[in-house]
Amino acid sequence: MKMYVLRTIALLLLMPLVSACGSTPATPTTTMTYDKQFNFTRIHKVFIEPSSRTDAATIQISDAQIRRIDSALGDELTRKGFEVVSTSRQADLLLNWYLVTKDPVAESGDCDGCDMSVDGGTRYSKGTLIVDMVDPMRNQAVWRSVLKTELTADPGSTKADQARLAAAAAIFAQFPPR
Repeated sequence: MKMYVLRTIALLLLMPLVSACGSTPATPTTTMTYDKQFNFTRIHKVFIEPSSRTDAATIQISDAQIRRIDSALGDELTRKGFEVVSTSRQADLLLNWYLVTKDPVAESGDCDGCDMSVDGGTRYSKGTLIVDMVDPMRNQAVWRSVLKTELTADPGSTKADQARLAAAAAIFAQFPPR
C-alpha cells in the first residue's frame, strides 16, 4: 500500500512536466508602452523605415531576414486597416524595429537563408524584437512593443513564416492603444 501511494504521488508530480514537454508553444506575448497624450485616432498611414546596416544588431541579420520581418509587420498593419506607404513624407507614423540577439549556438554546414548571419559557424537562438512607432513631427517614439522570441532554425520554411506572422500579430495586438 505504501509503495502504491509513493508511485501515485510521483506520477502526479511528473505529469505536469511530461505534459509541458508535449505541448505546443504558446502564442507570442509582448509588452507595450505608449504616449497617453498622443492622438492615435488620426493615424492611417505608416512608413516602415529602412533598417540601418551600421549598428551591430542589424549587421547580424541577413538582408533576406530584414525583408521577411518588414513584410510580416507590413502585412499585419494592412490587415488591421492601416496603409503602409512608400515614403516617410506620406506617413502619419514611422515604424522602426530592432532585433537584439542572444544565446549564440554553433552552426554546422551551410545556412542558406538563415534568420541570422552565420559568422564562423555561429548563429543565434533567441532574440528580442523591439518595434517603435515614431511621430514624424516630434521625432519621438509614441508607441513601443517588445517581443521576446525563439529564432527558427529554418527561416525560409512555412513554419517560420507562420511564426513571423504570429509574432507580428502579437506585436500589434494592442495597436492602436485604446
